Amino acid sequence: MPGSTPTSRLQRIAAHFLPSSAEEVIKEHKHHIHQLSPTFFLERAALIEPDAIAIVHTTANGKTLRRTYIEFADRARGLAYYLQKHGLKRVGILAPNTPAFLESIFGIGGSGGVNVAVNYRLKMDDITYIFEYAKVDSIIVDEEYEHLLDDFKKRNPKVPFIVDTDTDSTSGALSGPFDEAVLEGLKYDKEAGSKGWLGLKGQCEDEDDMIAIPFTSGTTARPKGVVYTHRGAYLAALGNIIESGLNYNEGRCGYLWTLPMFHAMGWSKCLLCVYQLIWYFD
Repeated sequence: MPGSTPTSRLQRIAAHFLPSSAEEVIKEHKHHIHQLSPTFFLERAALIEPDAIAIVHTTANGKTLRRTYIEFADRARGLAYYLQKHGLKRVGILAPNTPAFLESIFGIGGSGGVNVAVNYRLKMDDITYIFEYAKVDSIIVDEEYEHLLDDFKKRNPKVPFIVDTDTDSTSGALSGPFDEAVLEGLKYDKEAGSKGWLGLKGQCEDEDDMIAIPFTSGTTARPKGVVYTHRGAYLAALGNIIESGLNYNEGRCGYLWTLPMFHAMGWSKCLLCVYQLIWYFD
């Protein structure tokens, strides 16, 4: 062909595989892509063995609390819908190792939000600095450590606190705002058509989105934050499963939790529920 060059010929061939102007209006789908998010692990565990014991915990009122995977997942789902309902996107956590902390990690992730868990052993000034720097719009706090937020509350009176009483009761006098938030979220889901996890973001929209901002304890300077992505947390959890050899033998694994969950958000360990662990809180 006169005037034809190798480049122009390749361009004409490639044009046969490119969308026409009429097709360009069609949105590109990604149905074949599975976004990696550790939040999906809990939904999966509840579907596989809903009645298996997931959590064993001694509460602040001296009771032994046991929750199955379906109960664990339902409470995380309730919190997720509560956060969605109130438009809360960046949620702080100030608590020791409790079921509420574990539920919050999955609930915040399932709502599409970002969690900012803080070391409750830090000075009040550092805690205030972290939550302000991270721009949290709400804080889930254990009742025992609520006083550490006095300074933050004075400076940020519009940021709501969701207080957990860490008891074996989910309603009534012994329950607290955290349990009420969970129930409110479950009611909100029911009124909206009972979509369950399908109405949430358990598998996230983009695995490179932020899921958490863990902070250092500020031993040499002010605490510093690091962004965790859904993909990074997912792969870290699987890496720990392989390295630790969990569920390698027959029978069910049990994990005695001794390290604080605020260390690296607990993602590398708490997400091991993908292998149907039983959580024993120390």
